[in-house]
Amino acid sequence: MTKNIIFCGTPDFATASLQTLFKYHKKGHFNLSSVITIPDKKIGRGQKKQQSAVKKTAKKLNIPTLEPSELTDKIFLNKIKSLKPDLIIVIAFKKLPKILFEIPKLGTINLHASLLPKYRGAAPINWAIINGETETGLTTFFINEKIDTGDIILQSKIEIQKHWHAKELHDKLMEKSPEIIIDTIEKIFTNNYNLKKQNHITKEIITQELPIAPKIEKKDRIFYTKHFQGSTAVKKAYDFIRGMSPPGVRIKIEITKTNNVIKSQTILITKVCNYTKEIEHTLNERIKHPINKSELSILKRKNHLIITNPNEECSFQIKKIKPENSKEMSDKEFINGFLNTDFKNIRIANSD
Repeated sequence: MTKNIIFCGTPDFATASLQTLFKYHKKGHFNLSSVITIPDKKIGRGQKKQQSAVKKTAKKLNIPTLEPSELTDKIFLNKIKSLKPDLIIVIAFKKLPKILFEIPKLGTINLHASLLPKYRGAAPINWAIINGETETGLTTFFINEKIDTGDIILQSKIEIQKHWHAKELHDKLMEKSPEIIIDTIEKIFTNNYNLKKQNHITKEIITQELPIAPKIEKKDRIFYTKHFQGSTAVKKAYDFIRGMSPPGVRIKIEITKTNNVIKSQTILITKVCNYTKEIEHTLNERIKHPINKSELSILKRKNHLIITNPNEECSFQIKKIKPENSKEMSDKEFINGFLNTDFKNIRIANSD
């Protein structure tokens, strides 16, 4: 008898797996009976309704869609029961209540974008890069009442390239997600899997070995100089900007002109590149761009902007910048447009 699947998801990340599930559905491997996603949201000044990426994909594929405002709503739950699902698959969706995830005969599984138990939470892709991880991956597991703590079914590793920002890692994991989802479904349907219990994490024992991935708020994207001190300040700043991009990191700078007038400006750094552990500061640069040895500094080198710290002898380039009330541009375009002939010095302003 053909097994019955329901899919839950919201953002673009979930659409690759949904499309692959639909292909297997069309081939008769199982029946993809319905998609659950969030209701349309009003956004922008015009308050126009915006559909989730998963809903848009489901509509194109002509898959019935459910958009409950409450996952515990009786009418909604009765509808799910009437579909008689064997399995519910969750990718990038809200927390499911027990009354819902216990409905399927074979259980409810989740795909998480980390190697659990590391990086439980809403933003595993971002935090893996911010923390300087060299690898991450995907995990499928059975959902229980606690977020991202269920028994692990399968895991797939991926190397994080040194130049990747969160967007590149997001896209690579999204590309790999259908494979692990299909493999997981096959193992569950054939009852051919060995579950792995997760380590239990409490607030008292969170360590570097078991970091978490809380939701990133707007305030978290502000560059505070006090957060980047010590012998690895430059590398931490490089990873922080990559992990927060897009949309990027907001940083306050002070541009000093030849008449010593200081102009403050807020910019959004959206892309960085060319991290290197070797840098030579010429005498001319040191005079024109005096460096506070206790903090990160910005230097104008030829037609580029670099962030560095002389104590570390390393640096990286600011590749893309979005000044306040302006479009995104290269560092060269920023230099030509904002650092004109009376430019003397640029520095990162201390943030409170």
